[in-house]
Amino acid sequence: MSNELTVTPTAAPRPKPEAGSSTGTILTDHAFFMRSGKRRSWQGLTVADRDAIPALRPTAAALQGGQVVVDGLRAYRMTDGTVSVFRPDSHIKRLNNGARRLALPQVDFDRVWSSVRALVQLDQEWLPEEPGGAMDLRAVLAANGTGLTAGPVDDCLFYVLASVADQDEAGGKAVRAMTLDGYVRAWPGGFGDINAVGTLAMGVVPGEIAANYGYDHVLWLDGPQGRLVQQIGNLNVFFVIDGALTTPLLDRSVLPGITRDSIVKLARDSGTRVVERPVELAEVLKGIADGTVTECFAAGTEAGVAPVTSLGHQGEEYRLADAAGPVTTRFRDLLQGLHRGEAVDRFGWMRRVTEIAPVHA
Repeated sequence: MSNELTVTPTAAPRPKPEAGSSTGTILTDHAFFMRSGKRRSWQGLTVADRDAIPALRPTAAALQGGQVVVDGLRAYRMTDGTVSVFRPDSHIKRLNNGARRLALPQVDFDRVWSSVRALVQLDQEWLPEEPGGAMDLRAVLAANGTGLTAGPVDDCLFYVLASVADQDEAGGKAVRAMTLDGYVRAWPGGFGDINAVGTLAMGVVPGEIAANYGYDHVLWLDGPQGRLVQQIGNLNVFFVIDGALTTPLLDRSVLPGITRDSIVKLARDSGTRVVERPVELAEVLKGIADGTVTECFAAGTEAGVAPVTSLGHQGEEYRLADAAGPVTTRFRDLLQGLHRGEAVDRFGWMRRVTEIAPVHA
């Protein structure tokens, strides 16, 4: 098989959603996929109809041992009508970190970027026309194989699906989160710092429990102690404590979010005081009560910057402002301005799909 990219437009285009419709997430026509073989070399780079993605074997280590890592990128419609992807190099680097942790072959930055460019250009008519309209790009690295156990794997499938998100679920929506006894998302030495499927699936049942109590997410705490704040659902969390933008330290139990990193860099670049440290739940709850914690927000690729209006803990509700505060609003607007091409992109994060230059993470 060749390592050159083959692009084959679908022979059966699907109907596109009408502007303003609310029909949930809809996959576009095409996908990118490739496979690895001996010596972990990637071959068969293809952009084609999404139904052409090869199937995994029933014996695949992805199914038998959970050796799958995923990542989510986003492409945006800019004000000038062009399309750009936000920080693709950082997303690919994070996926490769997960690949190393799960003994999977890493993907090549430049090959993936050239293929993602081709995919987005082929399906860009699915993107909403208004500036800031988004296309989600779901990258999946899954181990194949003929055994029934997990182990180092050469034979893998990598693919990227494109979809148009429900505009009613656009980022920035206010959220509520609660703690739960008896459930832990991540622990030291585990893989809470990568997007492994296990860390995503284990949050489903706790998320349902939180929803039954009227909350949007679980406020994850560390291990059995339940002392330190980790995340809100799959999102990173920020607090404004005594005027400082404060977020939990990346200690390998917290996902190194690309949006989190962007906010930290933007804040420091503007002279805002940023503190990355262990954050105790007791400190947060006391701060909400006495006014030293003035804002809280969650951040992620799809959620954007979402104000947190209340935190629940052991039957008590600790309420913050019902609307986004000034710090939350500032970083939400900064990121949205970058996504639309209306803000100065000092860090070169928005990569136009017409760019040929290599991506280096």
